[in-house]
Amino acid sequence: MAIMRPGPLAGQLSGRVGGIVFSRNRGGDYVRNGPSPINPQSSYQVAVRNALSIASSFWDDMGDSARAAWKGWASVNPVQNRLGESIRLQGNAAYVALNARKAALGHPMLAGTPTRSAPGALLTITPTFNIGAGNFELEFTATPLLDEFKIWILGCVITNVGVSFVKNRLRHFYTSASAASSPVNIESAFNARFGVPSVGQKIVLLAGVFDNTYGMLSSMLRCEGVVVST
Repeated sequence: MAIMRPGPLAGQLSGRVGGIVFSRNRGGDYVRNGPSPINPQSSYQVAVRNALSIASSFWDDMGDSARAAWKGWASVNPVQNRLGESIRLQGNAAYVALNARKAALGHPMLAGTPTRSAPGALLTITPTFNIGAGNFELEFTATPLLDEFKIWILGCVITNVGVSFVKNRLRHFYTSASAASSPVNIESAFNARFGVPSVGQKIVLLAGVFDNTYGMLSSMLRCEGVVVST
C-alpha cells in the first residue's frame, strides 16, 4: 500500500480506477491494488440488480416531458458523494436512485417528481447488541416518525474491533414500518442478512429516515458497539 499526498490538481481522491483504489484513513490518503470483484449471485445481490433494472426500464419508457421534469428536479436537489461534497445528479440517475429503493421494497414507481424535500436526519441513535436474553435493537430520536417515514438501516459485522473504515462493507438490511417508534428490534433482520454474530464482534450501523412515498433518504448517522450476551 502506498501513501500519497495529492497536489493542487487532485485535492482528494476516492474510488476505483481500473485495478487501483484511492481511499483515506486516519493516516491520510493512500493508494492500493483493488481486488477483483466477485459475483456471488446472492439473493440480496440479485434483488438489488432487479430493483435497478426495474427503475431503469421505467425511465426508458418515460416521455420527454417527464424526463425534463426529473432533470429539473435533480438540478435543484443535490446529494452528497462519498467525499461529503454536494453534487447534482443527472435526471436519470436521480430517478433510478429513488425508485430503486422503492422497487426493492415492492413499492410502485413514482409517477412524478417529489413535491417535498428529503426528510430530516435522526437526532440520535443508540444501539444495543445483546444476543442473549437482552435486547438487540436501535433506539432513536425523535420518535415516533411521521406517518410517511420509515427507519432505513445499513450494517456490517467486524471481527477485528480495531477496524473503523467500513464503507465498503455496509449493506442495507432493515426498513421499519411507517411511523415507527423507538426502539426498533433489528435482531431477526440482522441475523437473516449477516448470520448470528458472536460475542466480542463489532457491529457498525448507519441509520436514516426513508421517505416511503418518494424514496428519498435523510443524511445518515453512524453508531457501533460490541456484541454481548446475558
